Amino acid sequence: MIVIIGILSGYLVGSIPTAFLVVRFKAGLDVRTQGSRNVGALNAYNVTQSKKTGIVVGMLDGLKGLAVALAVGQLLGGSFWIQSLALSGAIIGHNYPVWLRFHGGRGLSTAAGGMFAIGVSYTIVWCLTWFISSKFFKDVLHANLTAIILAPIIILLLPSAWIEALMVRKVSATDYRFFSHILSGILLLSHWDAVKILLKIEH
Repeated sequence: MIVIIGILSGYLVGSIPTAFLVVRFKAGLDVRTQGSRNVGALNAYNVTQSKKTGIVVGMLDGLKGLAVALAVGQLLGGSFWIQSLALSGAIIGHNYPVWLRFHGGRGLSTAAGGMFAIGVSYTIVWCLTWFISSKFFKDVLHANLTAIILAPIIILLLPSAWIEALMVRKVSATDYRFFSHILSGILLLSHWDAVKILLKIEH
């Protein structure tokens, strides 16, 4: 029952369409019909041309993941896996919000925020990989996909002691590694449209 409550609660919190609401309030525009049509921080910035708006949306999206992971971990006393599944629900909610007919964002900020309540190894590895990839590809989508694919592989190769040292709660490195693959799978799915676009370009 706690698992179901955690996942559903996570989904409902994650599905709050922050980019849609902020851009509509800030500029009177529907972010779903502007720019890349993605309901996330980057498109909120592109549509409004306001760094402040992009940062606010990114922080709010991150807070959704953090709030869900903290609530399930602390208030409901959930195990690592219940907490992780609730965070997964929040990311899926952000990516496919019922309020916007399942048209959402890509889940990166929500995932990063939630991992601050679990363990930050994935976030650190992802960010470093993204930074290096962005310098090489000069393209956000290429860098996103490279970081999403490589992050769980790099974590698999890291010493367990390093991973456990960065855990917020006591969790085995094996469990964390397994979840990192699940997390990347969810994020890769939300980037599938970008994958298809990039494949067409490269062909």
